[in-house]
Amino acid sequence: LDLNLEEKQTQPPPRYSQSKLIQVMEELGLGTKSTRHEVIQKLISRKYIEGNPLRPTLVGKAVTESLEAHASTITRPDMTQKLEQAMEAIKIRDKSRDGVIDDSRKMLHQVFDELEPNEAVIGQEIMDQTDEELTLGPCPVCGNDLRIRRKGGSQFIGCNGYPDCTFNISLPGTMWGSAVRTKNVCEIHKLFHVSLIAKGSRPWEMGCPLCQLIEQQKEHYAKMPSMTEQMQQTLLDCKIYSLYEVSRMEPEALAKKTGINKKLADRLIQEANEVLSFIRKRSECKKFMKQFVPPKRGRSHTKVMNGFSDSGINFIEDVALASVDTLKKTGLSIEEAETLKTEAIALVAKNQLKDMGVSTVSLKRYQEAGFLTPEDILLAHPAYLSLKAGISIDTVTKHVSLIAEALGRPEPEKISKKALETGKNELTGLHGVGDSTLENLYKAGIYDKKTLAAADAAKAAMLSGLSKDHVKKLQAASGI
Repeated sequence: LDLNLEEKQTQPPPRYSQSKLIQVMEELGLGTKSTRHEVIQKLISRKYIEGNPLRPTLVGKAVTESLEAHASTITRPDMTQKLEQAMEAIKIRDKSRDGVIDDSRKMLHQVFDELEPNEAVIGQEIMDQTDEELTLGPCPVCGNDLRIRRKGGSQFIGCNGYPDCTFNISLPGTMWGSAVRTKNVCEIHKLFHVSLIAKGSRPWEMGCPLCQLIEQQKEHYAKMPSMTEQMQQTLLDCKIYSLYEVSRMEPEALAKKTGINKKLADRLIQEANEVLSFIRKRSECKKFMKQFVPPKRGRSHTKVMNGFSDSGINFIEDVALASVDTLKKTGLSIEEAETLKTEAIALVAKNQLKDMGVSTVSLKRYQEAGFLTPEDILLAHPAYLSLKAGISIDTVTKHVSLIAEALGRPEPEKISKKALETGKNELTGLHGVGDSTLENLYKAGIYDKKTLAAADAAKAAMLSGLSKDHVKKLQAASGI
């Protein structure tokens, strides 16, 4: 007879899946077929349970333990069972509605009698556990607690030592799930791991947030010519954990803290700012692209951006300059590529005009009138611009001057408001010159009798869209 002795430990029973929990609720008489799933979803949304299979969060445990200690009646299934059975009894007319309501009131009064004297204690116990659930461990910079913090749709890990300590770690937005700490602790940094919990999805295990930050920064540092692995380690030893921190430092402070010379410190800070600018502009490009390129099966926005990078497209300006064929190679349809390029050109031009000093209000009017780029505005006559965009001639002249200066072009013709008004009266006083003809004349740079008489008839006809004979008749009628 062969005997094999094995030493084992008793294992806890397996956790419930949602379907198993619904089955147990049914066996206990909790809820109805239509409400059980909803009850579970509420527990998940309120962060009492998480994961799949389901497990209680620290807050969920705190609520249960505190209620069991101070108001145990509410934690047992008996009360709910009785209520459900009573409701069924009403249906089959075994009990009266009023009788069930009276019994329910008595049960609820009993629960309130237990809850009210212990309300403050229960609240404090739950608050203490909630605080614990958000606390991850010591800040690597100052030693205070790091905590998960949320604001609107954003969430991050911040230091309790703020504002004296500004160390923080960004987290994905809440649209990806609410950040919670897990049981695992990083052996290196002594921080609890973080997981993102989203309704209907498996938890996203992020691991140690500081380890993740350090790995992420390595990718950024790789873009800095002066950054070596040894320098990266020096920064970590000096408790400088991110590219952003480097970019915000003064050269003297960075040199003193790391022991490097000021010249290298200055170069590192400059390169850090350049990389941050690259990251920001690439993020803007992705955000822009997402407006016009919907995700498809096998084509995520990240995949499209990777295709852009492979083609040397990182910024919106690159999209504007890229050919439609190049954009198509990144996985876009011809319609998507054409739309994206057109919108990129318009946005780049809009930003250029803003940088040149054109106000947002005027910019909108120019674009609505069809003047999208600096070149469009420079090529149009100020009188025509003023008429089409509905902007005063003085403002148009100012804008044209700013654009010409920025592009190194000659100073444009300046027309005063009075001169334009006088010229308009002169032209509309001629036979056959109405609003439409006036607009055509402005397009050709003709805004008074003098410019009409001096114009080359053939050129004016070509620019205005009027016939050459029509222009000559108007010139003759001007009397100059």
